Amino acid sequence: MTKEIDENITKSQNLLSEKKFDAAEIILLKNLKISNNNFETYFLLGSIAGIKKKFEEAENYLKKALNIKSSHITSNLNLAIILKKLNKKQDAIKYFKKVTYLDKNNVESLCGIAQVYEEELDFDNAKIFLKKALDINPSHHVANHNYGKLLLKLNKHSEGLKFIEKISGMIKFKSNHFEII
Repeated sequence: MTKEIDENITKSQNLLSEKKFDAAEIILLKNLKISNNNFETYFLLGSIAGIKKKFEEAENYLKKALNIKSSHITSNLNLAIILKKLNKKQDAIKYFKKVTYLDKNNVESLCGIAQVYEEELDFDNAKIFLKKALDINPSHHVANHNYGKLLLKLNKHSEGLKFIEKISGMIKFKSNHFEII
């Protein structure tokens, strides 16, 4: 039984690498008939559902995966992203924070938290989490872009443009104006 599940997972992973999501999903659904207690099956089904923009289904599968293996960072991060897309913002923050607890250097989770706070117009908290992300990785593209964009919203144009320039190379800041290259 375990051998068949493992073989199906390997087949589905190969199909996923070829972007054959429907075929991989069919194979993984066979695993659920064999056992409803396999982390990898639920994780992959959740990932496929997310890719296919079936967010409620993705949420369900990822929660089942986490019931089996609660400390899996990627499952927690994927679930946080899905919950954000479903506009379940407080739940999304909870899972983003869990990722940060499991991996204090996870810049994606910090950016995710900041994004939710920014959408809620809580710019102070958004700024705090983006600064934490930039402290970990000063050249992180998304963190720099989001921080620059946030500073522009806060009417800190000079400072904001510097962060956007840092990652884009498209804008050159001069003393009192900017030029598009």
